[in-house]
Amino acid sequence: MNDERLDYLIDQHLTGAMSNEERRELEERLLHSAADRAQFWKLAETHVLLHEGIQQKLAEATPNSVHIEHPVMTQARMRSYWLQWRPLAAAAAGLVLGMFCTSMVFAYASPKLARVRRLWSESFESGIKETSPGLPREAGVWFGDEARVVATQENVKPKSGAKMLRFISATYAGENAKRSAWGDVYRLVDLRGQVADAKSALRLSASFVAAQFPVGEQYSCSVELCTLDRDMTDAPEPLGLPWMRENSAATALRKFPMKGDGAWQEATVEVPVSPQTHFVLVHLAVLRVKPYPPTEPVQFEAHYVDDVKLELFTKPSSP
Repeated sequence: MNDERLDYLIDQHLTGAMSNEERRELEERLLHSAADRAQFWKLAETHVLLHEGIQQKLAEATPNSVHIEHPVMTQARMRSYWLQWRPLAAAAAGLVLGMFCTSMVFAYASPKLARVRRLWSESFESGIKETSPGLPREAGVWFGDEARVVATQENVKPKSGAKMLRFISATYAGENAKRSAWGDVYRLVDLRGQVADAKSALRLSASFVAAQFPVGEQYSCSVELCTLDRDMTDAPEPLGLPWMRENSAATALRKFPMKGDGAWQEATVEVPVSPQTHFVLVHLAVLRVKPYPPTEPVQFEAHYVDDVKLELFTKPSSP
């Protein structure tokens, strides 16, 4: 299979024109080839930049429009722009074994047959009060944009227990993210010695809720896993989400619309792991979809997450 075929498959995915047969073909290639995954990232980033450029030209050509500056895609600034051009940009950033993950992972680790073990859970009942800024370089601590542990607010009760995490802002103090629409929180989980079988998968689940938001506004939530088969001693400073994705053995991202009705909804995502997996990055986020793009970092009025669980599925050995 030549590179032209791979480029065609990636383009079909990014433009939303992929058939089921083509999807399975691309899944197989991304699962087994590091070179194909690298090519996917290259073309995905090109799509992001292309749509950025189109949006900028439209803004410049429209009277009284909001001017959108063309970003310098450096490690330090890349995070605030990476997922801002939807829907193609979101698809591009979310996929390297990611958007396909439900069908791919459980093809060999079916939850009906697999052994299941809870590795970690978080209901925000003790310890944490708020997130530390940026991305984590150590396990066991919540990092990210501004978020705070709270009790019942805006008639929204925690999913379990007496506390939940509230998203406050789409940025954190000191970050250069002037037009960020994403509120991100992260947790690094140490998996060394936890995975004994190559036919294993992780499932992340988290429950999100939002109080009623104003007419004309729309929001979504997302869950993501990035696995690392290495330590982070040579990771750049400051650490960026693009670096985590590009250096991951596998990533999985799923987005779900938020209803704004005060009812909790569970979001899940799965990713394959092996005994070589050292860490997994748990990434939870809320995005203001409309109005878009923002002219300043979005402030979230009543958006929450609770009842976060990370489970390991292992396919039983054949008799």
